[in-house]
Amino acid sequence: MKFTIATAIAALSTFALLSDAHISFRYPCPRRGPYSECPQPKDNEWQLVDYDVQSPIGTYNNIQDPICKHPSSFDGVRPVFQAGQVVQTKMDVDVNHLGGSCQWALSYDNGSTWVVIQDQFQNCMANAPSSSTYTVNLKIPDDAPTGNNVILNWLWNNNEGNRELYSSCADIKIQGTNGGSISGVKPLYANYGAGSPYIPEKAVSGGNWGKQFFDARPSVTITVPAQKVKRQIVEMY
Repeated sequence: MKFTIATAIAALSTFALLSDAHISFRYPCPRRGPYSECPQPKDNEWQLVDYDVQSPIGTYNNIQDPICKHPSSFDGVRPVFQAGQVVQTKMDVDVNHLGGSCQWALSYDNGSTWVVIQDQFQNCMANAPSSSTYTVNLKIPDDAPTGNNVILNWLWNNNEGNRELYSSCADIKIQGTNGGSISGVKPLYANYGAGSPYIPEKAVSGGNWGKQFFDARPSVTITVPAQKVKRQIVEMY
């Protein structure tokens, strides 16, 4: 049977459901995500599609993938968000592990530095039904600088089950102030390799969900240079 691009697109969601999965971004699209509404691979890129996009990137004793898993997305149009906008992000949910603690962070330098823009502790994803698309509101900070190559990262430490870290990265654009800075705290990477903070299962640890580690996150300020504005010269005759 001839395997065409159309056949591959139609099969994306099916392949995603067959993999060992938990939760990831669906909108904005995760890097190399297996969703038909996401940027599609070129003819020679189909082997790069991430059919395990919902899986954790590591456990308390093992780092499986980098924070963003992949160095880039497939070529396509990035969603544009305004500073101060409340974005209805969509999560592709397999199981919710009785919730957990989430962090959302931005990077303007391809993942070298991150600043957390929103937290939800203890009950994040707790109400997400299994095998569903779940909406979570995320506010882009009012003072977020303009950036055409911004990464939005979602991190999740689950309450129940294996001690894991989940991460999902989406490439976006932000329209805000032309140059400026954004301040907050650095993300916490817990249950992510032997040297990382360990957060136990909440139900068997007397309610310990890692508060001491989240409270200790260091402050960070990201400064974004102003972009040069192209001037159009009109000659008068």
